[in-house]
Amino acid sequence: SSVGGLGGGGGGGYIVVGTAHILPDEPEPTSGRILVFELQEGSLELRHEAAVRGAVYSLAELSSGLLLAGVNNKLQLFEWEAGAPRLALRAEHCGHILVLYVQARADFILVGDLMKSITLLQWSAGELTELARDVNANWMTAVAFLDDDTFLGAENALNLFAARKRADAPTEEERGRLEVVCEFHLG
Repeated sequence: SSVGGLGGGGGGGYIVVGTAHILPDEPEPTSGRILVFELQEGSLELRHEAAVRGAVYSLAELSSGLLLAGVNNKLQLFEWEAGAPRLALRAEHCGHILVLYVQARADFILVGDLMKSITLLQWSAGELTELARDVNANWMTAVAFLDDDTFLGAENALNLFAARKRADAPTEEERGRLEVVCEFHLG
């Protein structure tokens, strides 16, 4: 996985690449790296290498200097400290099977899980907070924001679905569940 971003650099910005060390005797990678390259005058120079405990399946920039990484079953949030230069782990969210897809919009984060459909998180006051999740079992192949309250998911049986936040629901439990508002079979 790779992403351009981290707030840019003096010579043209950064490119971040997520990797995995795949060993034949491991069913799932237990180590990987996040590599931060700086683009300067048409060439890439490695600025930082951060070891992680698993495969980096997805990367997304949350805001200037904040990086989201789907590492095995966790969503991890790193802050880029350009003066050091290094990535510092600031927060993580657990409870997934595999975090395969990550999208960010303002301070909202959409996670596409291997088997647990989609989860909506928010980065606020230095914490990753789960706002809502789709309780259906969907094997996700892509996720996207349609707007701040509506999300698109694609799953492996060639179906698309749209889900929305239930901010006006009467109970906390109902607000914690995304409502599927439409479904499309494309296959």
